[in-house]
Amino acid sequence: MKIKQHQEHPSLHVVKCHPAETTQPPILFIHGANMAAWCWNEKFMPYFADLGHPTYALDLRGHGKSGGQEQLAMNSIADYVKDIERVIDQLDETPILIGHSLGGLIIQKYIESNTVPACVLMASIPVDGLIPSIFDLALNPTLFMQQNLSQLFGTWFSPLDVTRKSIFSGDVSDDVVIRYCTEMQPSSPKALLDSLWLGLPSKQNPFNIPMLSLGADEDTFFKPSQIKKTANAYNAEYINMKKTSHTMMLDSHWQESAGEIANWLNKQSLS
Repeated sequence: MKIKQHQEHPSLHVVKCHPAETTQPPILFIHGANMAAWCWNEKFMPYFADLGHPTYALDLRGHGKSGGQEQLAMNSIADYVKDIERVIDQLDETPILIGHSLGGLIIQKYIESNTVPACVLMASIPVDGLIPSIFDLALNPTLFMQQNLSQLFGTWFSPLDVTRKSIFSGDVSDDVVIRYCTEMQPSSPKALLDSLWLGLPSKQNPFNIPMLSLGADEDTFFKPSQIKKTANAYNAEYINMKKTSHTMMLDSHWQESAGEIANWLNKQSLS
């Protein structure tokens, strides 16, 4: 699925995975920093398609196969919100939104002025932004330095042990870490700056959308307490996943996270 360039907005590439028979609402997945739609298409999209959901995942502008690569450094959170709006405008039915890390913050901004059937935030940038996490990371200088280099040059520059510690749970093999990290790419410095202050949410769930906030107990970026604080701000259900890393949809325990989301959607009569 390709959404054509329109005025100042670049073309967007959208990956689809549909069930043989649609019995559930569609889901739109939003990736985080350094990633693209591929991170959902590996595990989560087939899983939820098997449950009857038409599934979609977009490459945000400047990422993956979408246009706007040359403007990547200037992409803002507001630009990414516009990307979601453009994709949803092309769908026959308003989708459930599931976002990871930076994608979770983009969803938080999107629902300030738009409503959807439900939202799931996975290891999301917290409601109060990146500053508390940066202070935590600064206590581990080696990891903090490596993650800053990864933001500038892509995670594939990282040594295996640091990359595993940064974004995967510890029992992931070297082959898996290498495979996924070679797919990763630089992210927008402006969007990351927005995540510190100017692009943070100013309204918390004004439409009372059903929400779930998933944390990971091996997440080196966002502590469970920060994820729980975000859940409380949005009146969302909170679940802390055990033996799970920041990259929840890719690590060896991905199916437990997917199962918790599916169970929660079922309770909302959305699965």
